[in-house]
Amino acid sequence: MKAFKELIKKHKKIEVEINHLTKLRLNDRTFSSWEQLRTLKKEKLKLKELVSAFAK
Repeated sequence: MKAFKELIKKHKKIEVEINHLTKLRLNDRTFSSWEQLRTLKKEKLKLKELVSAFAK
C-alpha cells in the first residue's frame, strides 16, 4: 500500500511540474523547455500506467 501511495505522490508532483512548465512556455519558447516538458509527460504516462496496473 505504501508503494502505491508513493506512486500517486510522484504522479501528482510530475503533474504540477508539467503545469508549471506549460505556463513558462507561454513566454519561453526554447528547445530545452520543450524537451523537459516532453520527458516529464512520458514519465507521467509511465507512472499512470503503473498506478492503474497496481490498482487492478
